[in-house]
Amino acid sequence: MAITIKGELRCFACSRYLGDFESHPELHGATDVHILQPEFGQLPQQAVKSQSGLSCSRCGGRVVFEQMERIAA
Repeated sequence: MAITIKGELRCFACSRYLGDFESHPELHGATDVHILQPEFGQLPQQAVKSQSGLSCSRCGGRVVFEQMERIAA
C-alpha cells in the first residue's frame, strides 16, 4: 500500500501561501515533491526550486510544508 502526502507550501519568512504539493515518498524517495499547478491562472507568489531546496519567489525565504494529509492508496 503506497502513501501519498498532500499539503500546502508556505514561506517561512513572509508566511505567504505558495501553492499545494503532493509527494509519494515510498515510491520515489524522501525528496519527491510535486508542486501542483492551480486549475485557473497562476498564483502571485510561487515556490521556486533552487540548489538548496524550495524558496519563495517574493522574498527568497525557505519554503515549509503545512497542513499535511496522508492518504493510503
